[in-house]
Amino acid sequence: MTQTITPCPSCGAPLASLEGHPVWCPGCGWGLGADEPQRRGLRGRFDRWSSRRVEALYAEVAQSPAERPGWDAARVASYALALGVHLCTAALIAFAVWVFAAMRTPVLIVLAVLALLVAWLLLPRFGSLRKLPDVRRRADAPALFALLDRVAAELGVKPVDAVVVSEDFNAAYGTVGLRRRRVLFLGLPLWESLTAQQKVALLGHEFAHGANGDAAHGVVVGTSLSTLARLHALLRPGPPDDRLNYLIDLCLRVVQGAASTVVGSVLVLQHMITLRAGQRAEYLADRLAARLASPEAAAGMLETLVVAEDTHLTAVQRHALAGRTAGYWDDLRGALAALPDSERERRLRVSARRRLRVDRSHPPTHLRIAVLRALPAADPALLMKPDEEQRIRTGLAADYDLIARRLHDDALERLHMG
Repeated sequence: MTQTITPCPSCGAPLASLEGHPVWCPGCGWGLGADEPQRRGLRGRFDRWSSRRVEALYAEVAQSPAERPGWDAARVASYALALGVHLCTAALIAFAVWVFAAMRTPVLIVLAVLALLVAWLLLPRFGSLRKLPDVRRRADAPALFALLDRVAAELGVKPVDAVVVSEDFNAAYGTVGLRRRRVLFLGLPLWESLTAQQKVALLGHEFAHGANGDAAHGVVVGTSLSTLARLHALLRPGPPDDRLNYLIDLCLRVVQGAASTVVGSVLVLQHMITLRAGQRAEYLADRLAARLASPEAAAGMLETLVVAEDTHLTAVQRHALAGRTAGYWDDLRGALAALPDSERERRLRVSARRRLRVDRSHPPTHLRIAVLRALPAADPALLMKPDEEQRIRTGLAADYDLIARRLHDDALERLHMG
């Protein structure tokens, strides 16, 4: 890789310019880009309040040894609002049953039917494992499930029932269906960007959501949020209806708008409260991941989340432009191994300059990394076996080919559209 030395335009320090990577100054930060502009008015006040809340939560978590969430005000309020939403659905059903049982007047029957229709719309949706794409069971990937079972046993949670592989640079844990089947959603590009022990940390973090009572993953709060979103979409006024009298249409739209505003306000309120509890849960999941895989592996996993995605996207585009359909995973691993330390540091610093937001599902990654780096060094509770990583790759060989083709086709489509 070609390297040239030039002085920093800002502080004069010597800069190493590496071919194919942006030039920046580690000393003064020149080349990292401008900070996000400060907003004014109510948005500016919200930004300042948001930053204070994010920093306060970071300080609280950094000083607390807890690995399980308590019942703080945000978590209690989140459940209270969710129960209120579900009670409204139950009240509509009870009203309809009462009318059909005791008050069979035409007007009330019409209202009861409408109440049942609205209740049907508001009923919690639990999803279905059968409707998910690319679901893998134990027989499909025994080596992967063996590792997942070891992680679950170490954290004291129930093992997952299925794994959904995808092309996303992400991973997630959730429950699906009335029987609440536990599912791990595993993006293969992220999985292949991690070292063996960082993969253990990733699994530890995701499984921790099943152990720490995260409200965003709970049946009560999660279904309440989706119920409010559906009701808000239903009530939102559409375009004017020329078939109706102007005044009637206007009155209906005003009523719809008012109802939609009320529901939307409740949705935003519950979303904000739930995100507050969810950000705390992310910190606690990081702690459990550090206990499982070591603080160094957990922090490295988060750094890879920040650093490796750009490399992954670049590798996909190069494959598409070259017309190659094979060898993507080897190229990705090679590109990550060749990434200079200075470029890794640049990407981490750019990520840390983004505005702190309390209305996001995850705390800022650089603060999560700081919490983990402050933990004392410790041996991992679970180590990936020497040949385990390759056995997992072999068991998922067909999925690796499928996801690589998908990435290739998506990249070609974006290039043609551009």
